[in-house]
Amino acid sequence: MTRVISLVRILALLVVLGLLPTQSRAAEAPADKPVAGKAEVEQLVATIEDPAARQKLVAQLKLLVAADNGATEGEEGGLLPLISDQMQELSDEILATVGAFAEAGHVVDWVEQQVGDPKARNHWSDVLGKLLAVLGGGILIERLLHLALGGARRMVEARRPHNRWVRLPLAVGRWLLDLLPVAAFAATAYALLALPALRLTGDASLAAILLVTAYAAVRGGLVLAQALFMPGVTGIRVLPLDDETANYLFIWARRLTYTGVWGYFAIQALKLLGLPKSGYTFSIKMLGLVLTTLLIILVLQNRHTVARWIRSQGHATGLSGKVQALRNRLADIWHILAALYIVASFAIWALQVKGGFEFVVRASLLSVLILVAGNVLGNALGRLVERAFAIGEELRRQFPQLEGRANRYLAIMHNVVRGAVALGILLGIAQAWGANTLAWLGSELGRHLLASGLSIFAVLVGALIVWELLNSSIERYMAQTDQDGNAVERSARARTLLPLLRHVVMGVLLVLVVLIVLSELGVNIGPLLAGAGVVGVAIGFGSQKLVQDVITGAFILFENTIALGDTVKIGDHTGTVEGMTIRTMRLRDVNGQVHTLPFSNVTTITNMSRDFGGYLFDFGVSYREDVDQVIAVLRQLGDELRQDAEIGATVIEPIEIFGVDRFTDSAVVIRGRLKTLPGKQWAIGREFNRRVKNRFDALAIEMPYPSSTIYFGEDKEGRAAPAHIRLERGGAPPPAQPQAQPAAAAAEIPIGEPVRID
Repeated sequence: MTRVISLVRILALLVVLGLLPTQSRAAEAPADKPVAGKAEVEQLVATIEDPAARQKLVAQLKLLVAADNGATEGEEGGLLPLISDQMQELSDEILATVGAFAEAGHVVDWVEQQVGDPKARNHWSDVLGKLLAVLGGGILIERLLHLALGGARRMVEARRPHNRWVRLPLAVGRWLLDLLPVAAFAATAYALLALPALRLTGDASLAAILLVTAYAAVRGGLVLAQALFMPGVTGIRVLPLDDETANYLFIWARRLTYTGVWGYFAIQALKLLGLPKSGYTFSIKMLGLVLTTLLIILVLQNRHTVARWIRSQGHATGLSGKVQALRNRLADIWHILAALYIVASFAIWALQVKGGFEFVVRASLLSVLILVAGNVLGNALGRLVERAFAIGEELRRQFPQLEGRANRYLAIMHNVVRGAVALGILLGIAQAWGANTLAWLGSELGRHLLASGLSIFAVLVGALIVWELLNSSIERYMAQTDQDGNAVERSARARTLLPLLRHVVMGVLLVLVVLIVLSELGVNIGPLLAGAGVVGVAIGFGSQKLVQDVITGAFILFENTIALGDTVKIGDHTGTVEGMTIRTMRLRDVNGQVHTLPFSNVTTITNMSRDFGGYLFDFGVSYREDVDQVIAVLRQLGDELRQDAEIGATVIEPIEIFGVDRFTDSAVVIRGRLKTLPGKQWAIGREFNRRVKNRFDALAIEMPYPSSTIYFGEDKEGRAAPAHIRLERGGAPPPAQPQAQPAAAAAEIPIGEPVRID
């Protein structure tokens, strides 16, 4: 580019000197400029013919070429010479700063010179005396007016409104009452400076004006800090602070104001009064170092308090675990970041980086304003969302489940609002620090990203609407009630297939949304779909068991073989069906153990909870009992069971007595059945058995139990060992007399008599 500019300069010089032909210039010259005429051509010829003029022209052309070469060499140097120049400038600034600190002795020499010179002492005495008079008069007027306004100030402080917005005008009124004495001081001091007796001239006058301005600025800053923090005045304090925190912040505001404002204006006044440049530079840098140290101390003193506030704000807004973890990490290191920021700002200011400190201050103030505005906007939008999703008390009482359904996505709305506000804050802060995000958003890439973001948001909202419609329809169908408010009992098939349908739709929506989002982000999903097909084929060949599980499970579900809540027997496992997927089913047995069975392992299913249940019973009675009487008793017990108020509704048909089923060694077996609702047969059977036992005992119907034969053995002669048998009837009999009995003796013992063998 520089070569082009230089070439243009040479051509322009040639035109001026008349070195180009007339026709060329006429063709290249703009229409609004005159074309070189015959006189200029003659002048060019004369210049070429004159050796001195020609030599001068050649020298000028060589100078232009040398300048062009120098510029070209500067351009071709690239990034390294630029970095070298910047490092050299930075080194010069560091050396200048160190030199300013090293010249601190010049300040001492200047002070000794001013004290040792009688003329300088007289000058200083006159200046200081007039300054004290001006400042003293202004301060006196300020104090008097402050005392005069004490009653009005106490009247304002006595008010204690609960509403914060009502406190704001009272705080402003208190601030104006405190600001009036400061304004009176400034007016009085400037008026005294105009008096002939106190008038100063030259730099002394400017120094006096600086000191008066410094006092007014200090007092005005303290009045502003007092209006913000209101130390000791709780009733009209606008900020949510306790008394201790308010006083603490006011103390630090006073320290920084005194140090910064008084120090800066005092150094400027001393410069006007003769402080050398080296001493001025040293004093300014020392003042900056002191302020930096005070700010770092303030940060370190409040690191735990601010860290607790950062953590608590995250918990209060209900952030996710990962975001809260980031906030906790920020709470741990925020004081280090703040200290580094303060030190870096001081270094930029002390090294006098061109425009650096002004940029940092402007960007920092804008960042603070953006954070405050973003926080206010986020809170306002959060309250607006809460109010928009609020349910009235009457509707809440009438429909207890309505609030849960209406506010199901309230957390998502809060997260969307917080995310949008956070994104706006980040873009604003980046713009404040020179990232030029607004221009980037207006670029082609920014517009493309915005369009993609809106498309993704629309897809997510559409998928959410579809899912909510399906989910709410299923929930409404499952929770439907009749006119009396009783829940409608849905079939086991519906309770099984509808949740599966919900899971399938969720999976399909997730796949579609992911593919669409990837497509909007610029990802070519064609290879993904092709790869998914290849992977599906590979899974089909490599996981035949999985495919068999899915196909078998689909047929079992569609054929309504089993459903949730059914009691089934599959192989060696018996239990209640607790859950089913497209591949497996979960059974919980009576011991509480859960068995997960793949559908491919299911060959036979015994469903004990379908349509109705039956309790099959076999009762054995003694051969001496009347069978017809026993059957009549069983029928009577079956009728009583159906008429029971608690469990009678579960017995759906009268008891069935099949009759005498078989004869055993000690009993006559009578078989029958109770028909019950599905799954109730076991409970009804246990209750029926209890009643049969009690009724048989009451009617003295014997239910025999197996008997045993005792064999004592015998020797080769056929003799057996004696068995001493004592019969007890009623009271205790007299002791039996031992006597010899023949081998294998037997005794007849009536049935039901107790026997004791000695």
